[in-house]
Parts: sequence; C-alpha cells; structure tokens
Amino acid sequence: MRWWLILVLGALLAAAPARADLADQVRDRCVKATQWLIEHQRPDGGWLYEGTNKSSSMDTGVVLLGLSEFYNRAPENLKPRIKEAVDRGVSYVLKCWDSNRKMFWDYPGQSEHEDWLPMYTVHALMGLIAVEKHFPDIAKKYNVDRYVTEALERLMSLQRPDGTWANFGPGSWQDPYRCTPIVVWLAEWSGKYKPSDPRVKRALEWIEGILTRSPLGGLISRGVKIDFTAWDLLAFYYSGDRYYRSFVPKLQQGLLGFQRKDGAFAAHTSVNDTVYGPNGTAAPCPHKTARVLFALMKTGMDPFGDRIKRAVEFLLNTKSQDPDGSWFWPTMDNPSKPQEVACRAYSTGWCLAALAAWLEKAQRSQQGIQRGGKRPRVPVSPAITLVGLIAALIAPRRF
Repeated sequence: MRWWLILVLGALLAAAPARADLADQVRDRCVKATQWLIEHQRPDGGWLYEGTNKSSSMDTGVVLLGLSEFYNRAPENLKPRIKEAVDRGVSYVLKCWDSNRKMFWDYPGQSEHEDWLPMYTVHALMGLIAVEKHFPDIAKKYNVDRYVTEALERLMSLQRPDGTWANFGPGSWQDPYRCTPIVVWLAEWSGKYKPSDPRVKRALEWIEGILTRSPLGGLISRGVKIDFTAWDLLAFYYSGDRYYRSFVPKLQQGLLGFQRKDGAFAAHTSVNDTVYGPNGTAAPCPHKTARVLFALMKTGMDPFGDRIKRAVEFLLNTKSQDPDGSWFWPTMDNPSKPQEVACRAYSTGWCLAALAAWLEKAQRSQQGIQRGGKRPRVPVSPAITLVGLIAALIAPRRF
C-alpha cells in the first residue's frame, strides 16, 4: 500500500513540469497574438473589419478586451506597446460614439444599419469596461466612465416588457437568447447594476426560465448556439447573487458536454445536428471556442481540468491560424482556409482574451495564490515535499 502511494505521488510530481510547459506555451502564443494585433492596428487607432476596408468599433472592442486581459501577464518589454495600442484603440472607439443615440456606430460616419447600433455598442462596451479595470489612467484620460454609463443606460431603456432585449443586429443578433444575457453581464461587470435593479431582476428571471436540461448533462440555454449558454453563465456568475450563482456548476457542465473530440466546442447545442453539433462535420471555429473558454475561466473553473486543457490545446494547435500570429474564421469544410470575411482581428481578440484568462488562473494556481487577495502560501520544492512524504511512508511505525 505504501509503495502504491509513492507511485501516485511520483506521478503528481511528474505532472508539475507539464503544467508549467503548457503555461509557457500559452504565454508565448499570447505574445505572438499581441504583436500581430499591435502591428495590424490601423492609423485611426482601430482594427479592421475585413470586407469593408474600414476600422470597426465591434472588432476594436474585442481587441481591447483581449489586450486588457493579457496586459498583467505580458513581458515587461511588451507592456508599453500594449498600453500605447490600448490608448489609441480607446480614442478610436470614442470617435464612433453617437451623442444623440447614446450608442456606438460600427465606425465613424456610418449611415447604414442604424438598427445594428446595439450590436456595435455591446462590443465597444466589452473593450471599454475591460480598459476601466486594467488601465484606469487611460480610462480617466478619456472619461470612459461617462460613455459606459450612458451607453448602458440607453441599452437598459431598450428592455422589452418580458425582461428581454432583442433585435441588436443581423442573424442570431435578433435573438433574445443572445442579446439578453450579454446586456445583463455587461451591466453587472461594469459594477453599475445589481440584481436588485428591477430591470436586471426581470432579465435574470427570464434567463432562468429558458434554461433546460442538456441530454449530455448540466443545463443549457434553449437558444440554438453554444455561446448563448456562455453568456448565461457570465450573467449568473457576475450577478454575485447566491441563488443565481448556484446555477453556475450546472451551466459549466452543460457547456463542457458540447466539447468536441478535438477540444473545440460545438457551434450549436443540438446533439443531433450533423453539421454544427458536437459530432458535426463543420470545421470548428476558434473564436466561438474562445468565447466558451473565456466564460468558463471567468467563472472559476480549474485551468488544469482535462477538458479545459483540451480547449486550450485546440486554440494552440488549430489549423485556423496563420503563422504570423492571427486566428481566423474558417470555411465550413476546411479549417485551414479562411472565409472571405475572415474576421482576423475579431477572432484573434477573442482567442487572446480566452488564453489570457486561462493563463491568469493557471499561474495563480501554480503560485499557490488563493482567491480573494489572501497571502500566498510559502513555496516549497515539490522534490523536497515528495522526499518527505516517501520518508514518512516507509519509516517504521513506533506505536
């Protein structure tokens, strides 16, 4: 029995370098993605939405989210470049502000698709709220809080009588299953709204009502796409409410049930979907997997759990990335081939945000830092720990 325990301890000790190696790989990949984003920032400070030859507040908001998430874990010599890029990115996003409508256009001078303003606005808010949390000096310089406050209040005013938001943009952006939890999460994440707010309360109650048991375990949204459940997860977690947080483990389980064999997440939450389901034929999309991974990491999952590591390894090894450091949106039948509108900045921003969120959890776990700002445990060499345990196991008992 003692020797069996020694073997187990040896296996645990051997796993430590593998964890460190994965963290190093992720950090290196984040550096490469960051360098690509900085090099591809446009003269106006924004990032390109391919197909328009213009910068976009939507893509720029996601890039700001990614750069903000990685900043504290970035090499010191890269931090000044990140900060400069974020400063210019914020300046660009604020040029997209419509002071009359209190929302963001896709890009300055936009005159079409006025009904899509809410979609652009939620993406701009993702970046601006992240900047407030990671770059308070930049946020103060541009008075970002004013724009966040006014944009959120405008979005809140669009809530429908049933507690939902809908019709934010084209396609699935019409769907309340997507729009509602995104607004709730952003409102909560900003720190400006609590579950006691009547609008947030109605929305959380509505989200609870549209959750259903997954045939693969846990809970999922009735909405067809996997990231709808990811947004639900963020909305419930960031509520800070004990009741809604009780749903978090089941929502995490529901998301993980739709992980594919390659580590990516299915696009749709339909077991029988032969194209977009967990056993579907469509090439997996990096940025959709990244959104799920981001939500899982932000809601406290173990960064070294087997399925989380598989998702990380998918993003590191997917064929849907270029050697220069960017990820792209692949065609349905070929993961190595980008779509005509490849969304490189948008995809790279999301992948960077997800991997950076994983890296923060992984490095904190390795350093033994407990959540809540408690003092870190005094580090002890794993080899010394193992020797001590072995000695205790094989020593003769005196009593």
